[in-house]
Amino acid sequence: MTVSRAEHEAWIIAAAGAEITRRFQAPIDLPAGERRAWVRLRPLTAREALRRDSIGLEERWELGPDGAAHVLHRNYDHEAMMQYELERCLVEYELPMVGEDGSERVATGENLPREELLDRLPTALMAWLVECLDAVNLRRPGDAEVLAAAKKA
Repeated sequence: MTVSRAEHEAWIIAAAGAEITRRFQAPIDLPAGERRAWVRLRPLTAREALRRDSIGLEERWELGPDGAAHVLHRNYDHEAMMQYELERCLVEYELPMVGEDGSERVATGENLPREELLDRLPTALMAWLVECLDAVNLRRPGDAEVLAAAKKA
């Protein structure tokens, strides 16, 4: 049976974390002479994925007068989950940014720390970054098939 690279990596210890990275190029055309926007990401380890979920998900049961659980309330803190993921997964980046003087320049980890990215990213760039994080962490619909096949094997 021939397996794809993603299926293969789903079974390899250390195919997550700092040892494995993927580079994604933004699907935008910058003015001539400008460098293309890109990010280098690494997947979360299993422990980090569990930690991300425990930070961002809260479940609480509402009990009825009979003491039985009637309603499950789920709250998601997407901001905390995204911040955690950026801190762990975003290895390197060059993204377009406007400086304090109004000129466009390249944002890197040296002049725009990861911790400040959520405060500065426009929604289009953030949506692309989320797609990249989903791809590297196998959270896209097609990736579910890869993981299901891995569980069956």
